[in-house]
Amino acid sequence: MENKRILVTGGAGFVGSHLVDRLLEENHEVTVLDLWESQDIVRHNDNPLFHFVKGSILDDNILPLLAKDKDRIVHMAAILGTSESITTYDVEQVALVNVVGTVRILKAARKFNIPRVVLPTSPDVPWLNPYSITKQTTEKFAKFFNKEYDVETVSLKFGKIYGPRERWLNSSIGAPFNYQFLIPTILVETLRGNIVQIYGDGNQKSEYIFVHDVIESFVRALKTEKNLGGEIIPVGSNKNYSVNDIIEAVEKCWNRKIQTEYIKMRLGETPAEITLDTKKLKDILDYELEWDLTKGLTETIPYYEQAFKDSN
Repeated sequence: MENKRILVTGGAGFVGSHLVDRLLEENHEVTVLDLWESQDIVRHNDNPLFHFVKGSILDDNILPLLAKDKDRIVHMAAILGTSESITTYDVEQVALVNVVGTVRILKAARKFNIPRVVLPTSPDVPWLNPYSITKQTTEKFAKFFNKEYDVETVSLKFGKIYGPRERWLNSSIGAPFNYQFLIPTILVETLRGNIVQIYGDGNQKSEYIFVHDVIESFVRALKTEKNLGGEIIPVGSNKNYSVNDIIEAVEKCWNRKIQTEYIKMRLGETPAEITLDTKKLKDILDYELEWDLTKGLTETIPYYEQAFKDSN
């Protein structure tokens, strides 16, 4: 792919900052639109190819200015969290940011003839929570804009993404939204000397994808010369793990015991087994994941040990 001008919404976050690193390494011009400027992207401020704009995807004064000259958009800005979208954030706000915000991105892509929009989506799980509902809706809007308005969209459907920089609950990094994710919770609560609370019986399963594999999937979706119009490409590990499996894997990689207690399932979730068919990933993007769970955890654990030390 020749050097491109790429807008990354939500580019200051966990996955977004890793993608920004990679795109800048490949000498693309990257503009990040986000509500906060994380330490992971501040370090790029001296790079003439990097531009940060603090703002919302709902701001009609900002979005057209940023979108009008771009070759690609990666739209990651969203309010996450299955239970958090019920207990912490206003349902209307979640719908506005996740659904209306996505529609505005797609409208901008149509207006300015942007060649491709890449969006992350979530697995098809019958959970009734605002986050899951809105992500399913945005996936459909992406297909709609491709079918009716000829906007080339591709949705990458990810399982559980993990790796360095994934935030932990009540961390001090100053992010505008706060979420709880499994692997950071296991590591940080153990470092705090706390018991790790597990929702349900720990047998619910998902596919865990290391962040470097996620970034490679994004880059290939941005680069390919194939027409990806309306495609939905699952990105999985071809193996699902239960929460209990993850705890056991962390104990083995970390060589320390995790103290756990089991509590009721949190709001917005029911026990489920998430699987993803990676045939399209191989056939369309010519990629098979390179990071297994052990390799990914071995890379992840030292990051949280240092981050926890730095935060205290």
